[in-house]
Amino acid sequence: MKPGRLLLLLFIMLIITGCSSSKSTGNEKDVQPALPSISIIADSEQALALFKMEEKNIEKKFGVRLEYHYPDRLNDNLEDFLFASDKTYDIYMLFPAKLPEYVERNMLLPLDTYIQQTEGIEDILPVYRNLYMKFGGHDYGMVYDGDTHLLFYRKDVFEKYNDEYKKTYGKDLTPPKTWKEYDQIAKFLTRDIDGDGKIDLFGTAIFGGDAKRYIWFAERYLSMGGKYFDSKMHPQIQSELGMKALQDLINLNDSGATPPNSMYDWIDLNTAFLHGKLAMVVQWSDTSRFSYDKKNWGSKVQNKVGWTLVPAAAPDNPRGGVWIGRVLGISKQSANPDKAWKIISYITSKEISKKAFLSKDTINDPFRYSHFSIAGKGAFPTEEMNQNFLETVKSSLNNPNADLMIPGGWDYMQALDQNIYLALIHKKTAAEALKQTADEWNNITKKYGQARQAAHYQEWQNLLKEVGNHEIHQ
Repeated sequence: MKPGRLLLLLFIMLIITGCSSSKSTGNEKDVQPALPSISIIADSEQALALFKMEEKNIEKKFGVRLEYHYPDRLNDNLEDFLFASDKTYDIYMLFPAKLPEYVERNMLLPLDTYIQQTEGIEDILPVYRNLYMKFGGHDYGMVYDGDTHLLFYRKDVFEKYNDEYKKTYGKDLTPPKTWKEYDQIAKFLTRDIDGDGKIDLFGTAIFGGDAKRYIWFAERYLSMGGKYFDSKMHPQIQSELGMKALQDLINLNDSGATPPNSMYDWIDLNTAFLHGKLAMVVQWSDTSRFSYDKKNWGSKVQNKVGWTLVPAAAPDNPRGGVWIGRVLGISKQSANPDKAWKIISYITSKEISKKAFLSKDTINDPFRYSHFSIAGKGAFPTEEMNQNFLETVKSSLNNPNADLMIPGGWDYMQALDQNIYLALIHKKTAAEALKQTADEWNNITKKYGQARQAAHYQEWQNLLKEVGNHEIHQ
């Protein structure tokens, strides 16, 4: 190669290299270092909706990115793979009834110091503050979702068949206040509306899928004055009250008033009601605002749904109350617990938590005093409807039912849940199912220690009575 051409080639290469170096330097200035992550594990994508709504604000405010972990569909037994995994998380989203199990496994960081320094903690209702967040005298979770049970019914259906009901039973067709009325109305409203020989409208349905069906039995049983244990932890579930509550549920299921062979989970049960297949249903309070949601739920019952207290065997007995719910806890293995707490404190604060149940995209329910003083329409078409909803939830929180918050509490309920299933499909009689439950409960009690369990159970009963006596009088 001639010297001139060589010099020209070197000159061109220098220019190209210079341009490349300049471009590279410019890119390095534009590239931001990766933000540290805070990982959250939850039972479902729906439960994380508020976090996703606030994701950008959290990133900007706290300099972290959120990393989500959840199953494909709402999972009531997240621990099946969680406890077998080596992966660590920063924030656990838990059902409160499972809090004792996580504490016993030494998985959760005590939150006492954090909560003592948190503004607005006195704004949390006692039923959530004292039952949901504590175990063994320490705070381990911050309430995130209140979860109150209500009875939902089709106002238009009740009005349409009122005269026929009155002619048959001698009184107006109104939302049932007792379980006897509930079962009677469910059978009465089961209809072949178009006359084609197939049922178009069922009177009701229950949670038939695994894990939570125990609630639909427990609400009946506890409202009849039933107790889980006596003072020495001897099971009472197999008593005459228990057998009547379960047999009534079996009879309702066999009567044709519920969809045949249905194994509904929470999503299925909501969908059946919101798509107009059921005349009434017991569900969590967020079903009220979902009845106006065409985007997520495809609701076909807009402006047709009313809500009231869950029935009881007697007016002064517990009606509905709080079941499941969610708390946020910090893993003992978290590398950044202070940052995790700041995020928890932010997402459960007065201002941000209020956004949750004003939105149809979340599944969160009220848990603060301030949630019940929200003026205006809220998540509903009218102010009157919003106030009616809040007043109904308030009433449900007076003298409430609640999940069993003692060591092994979830295990006790899952044993009951499985035996209820066997009774509903006639693999066991009501007596056999409850006797089997009592035997399994005795084994669980032995595992944890009878005296220790008796003390925890008595403490839980005392707390439940205490919080029910002064719920929302502020």
